[in-house]
Amino acid sequence: MKTYPECVPCLLRQALEGARHATDDEAVVEEVLRSAGRMVANVDLEAPTPLHIGEIHRNIRRLTGDPDPYRAAKDRFNRTVLNLYPDLKELIGRSPNPLETALLLAVGGNEIDMIVDAGLEKADIGESVKAFLSIPLHGSLIDEFKSSVRSAQEILYLGDNAGEIVLDRLLMEELPTEKITYVVKGNPVINDVTMEDARACGLTELVEVIDNGTDLPGTVLDQCADAFRERFFRADLVISKGQGNYESLSDVNRNLFFLFKAKCQVITLHLGYEVGSPVMIHTRGGDRPGNHSATYAQPNSGT
Repeated sequence: MKTYPECVPCLLRQALEGARHATDDEAVVEEVLRSAGRMVANVDLEAPTPLHIGEIHRNIRRLTGDPDPYRAAKDRFNRTVLNLYPDLKELIGRSPNPLETALLLAVGGNEIDMIVDAGLEKADIGESVKAFLSIPLHGSLIDEFKSSVRSAQEILYLGDNAGEIVLDRLLMEELPTEKITYVVKGNPVINDVTMEDARACGLTELVEVIDNGTDLPGTVLDQCADAFRERFFRADLVISKGQGNYESLSDVNRNLFFLFKAKCQVITLHLGYEVGSPVMIHTRGGDRPGNHSATYAQPNSGT
């Protein structure tokens, strides 16, 4: 998915918010903004937005000297959602459709995103996530998901954010864990999950966990490590969490399920979903490059 002109003001906003989060030094904040301004003046609109966001946050880390400015916030989110884990696990166990409930909670977990809502850490995360349980998922997509899981020998699950990783764990516990490899980022970027988060939230004891070798808030394949790309194209099924992963993988020729919350006007322009809608998309790659079809939940219907 390309970068839209509407993304440019958002890139500058993220530069300011990221700089303010990382430092109180006004000179550094100014330099981050000037650097971001130079970047967006020449932004490649054909490249995926996560590539540009990654560049902005590299600058923030370089200029502040902090290799992981969001570490304390990520730890806080992980602890908060781990405290919710027993109740959510029981809720899934009581459900007449445990897998569907776990899917809805996993999508609801995508609410935890400091790029879009820097104030979410003050909100009641549990209630925000549970609110997604009242929204029905597209029935045919659930059937396609179950069928793809049954037939797959290797499943790659692309993680997104800290805290949200606990909801990913709940979903994977409803799936054949022996088939699953969970993917984290190779280096810190914003609140995206790294190996440290996977260990803290118990995923390394549940499934194999690998990193993709990048510090981008998405999965830009030509920037990823060779070992990860080999696993990506070998997998029979890829489950992709988060809008950043959709923005960077929507045109890739693979059997992919995208699960995320629509977070901005660009997704409305691109897909027709209202901001705030839960999104489930299935793309099916063919035998030849470019042979690509997709099934979408009905936009704007809350599914």
